[in-house]
Amino acid sequence: MASSIDRRAALLGRIVEDLLARGAADLSLRPLAERVGTSARLLIYHFDSKEQLVAAALAEVRRHIGSSLRARALAVQPQTLSALMMMVWDWATETPNQRYFRLLFEVDGLAMFDRLSFSDEVRRADSAVWITLIERAAGRLGQDGDLFAAHSTLIIGTLVGLLQEFLSTGDRTRTTQALRALVDLISKGRHAPAQAEGRLS
Repeated sequence: MASSIDRRAALLGRIVEDLLARGAADLSLRPLAERVGTSARLLIYHFDSKEQLVAAALAEVRRHIGSSLRARALAVQPQTLSALMMMVWDWATETPNQRYFRLLFEVDGLAMFDRLSFSDEVRRADSAVWITLIERAAGRLGQDGDLFAAHSTLIIGTLVGLLQEFLSTGDRTRTTQALRALVDLISKGRHAPAQAEGRLS
């Protein structure tokens, strides 16, 4: 006989699929319960509140993003900052993976307007997994790792913004070129001070 933990895990899997397909903007427990084959009472029993249910679903989404990106990094083994960022970008913009970021961005927006209320820990965790993976991978790139550390906020902010732009417009060519241009510009800028000094001497 399945334990309560097993039943909760199976139910959470169905909830995640529903949220990925329908989004969270109009989420109501009774219709959700009907779609995932349970009752609103059991949703409350397992998750306490709508916010905690969404938080549990987001944690599962982040877990999947983390494990998938780790598997991709193991297969690709990027050796430069450019290779690392394009690996993450290629994975995130693949059709099956776009839905994870759509949901994360949507919930971020709902939380900004207080339509969903989360703890500070949950808010910070929304992007922490995949950003932490990028930071750890970049730290193993030697000189390129130092370059990433110096520009991490710019690079991550640009990556997030371009991903939102891609999901809004569907223009993968333009957004990919923009990310590649930024990373190339930062990489080339590593030698700029020395060149400038040479021109002045």
